[in-house]
Amino acid sequence: MKHSEAQSKGILPVYLTVEEMRRFRLQTEERPSETGGTRFQGSTTPDLALQLLPRDGVILECGPHFGMFTKFLQEHGFQNIHALDVVDVLHFSDRRRVTFHEIDFNTERMPYPDNYFDGITAWGIIEHMENPYHFLREAHRVLKPGAPLLLSLPNVLHVMSRIWFLRTGVFPRWNERTNHIFVLPRGVFEKTVLRYFDLAATRFTQPGNLTMNRKYVKVGLGYRLLDFIFQCLPANEWFGNYVVYVLRKKAENLVI
Repeated sequence: MKHSEAQSKGILPVYLTVEEMRRFRLQTEERPSETGGTRFQGSTTPDLALQLLPRDGVILECGPHFGMFTKFLQEHGFQNIHALDVVDVLHFSDRRRVTFHEIDFNTERMPYPDNYFDGITAWGIIEHMENPYHFLREAHRVLKPGAPLLLSLPNVLHVMSRIWFLRTGVFPRWNERTNHIFVLPRGVFEKTVLRYFDLAATRFTQPGNLTMNRKYVKVGLGYRLLDFIFQCLPANEWFGNYVVYVLRKKAENLVI
């Protein structure tokens, strides 16, 4: 039984804990096509990774899921790739060339020494975490000083997020039908993330209408027209589906 089928029968909740994801493993999500699925096509910005991650460096990918971005790195000459995820469902990448560990990002230490990695990616994963602050502290610990952390998550500043929250009190990407549980507004970002990292750049990606997920609404002509209009708008904080933060590790002596 697939995860979606189990949900429809009331066997599983929409949000799964780490223990539940490990129990159901490959049944938690249908394997995507060779395009990589929505995770790779939505929250991942491969061109940014090519600009900022050294090909001869030691790179950590957090939350590779089926491994489409891992495959992308391999195809572009990265040789020393490590990956961490709550469950092992790597499919697209060459497993022989990846060092993989299962980990509970919420509670467990990353199995690496301090100042080990030349770059870390975390594409669209912290919104799923119960304790993302532990994850961020661990990312800071294992990164070399000045090395980049590429962190992406759904854009809470999107115009439809603002309107929908004003009308309903619920953010469209954090509702009862999704497994997103962590929201990172600007003020919290500044107090927490920037305690450990310097913000080098911010990018907003893929303009689109995110009022509701197509999976849960009848897609009529009005919705299609609105979606088309949004896709023609600029990728900024008002219209970008995802925000990508380019963060660089602060020196250890700057963290109190």
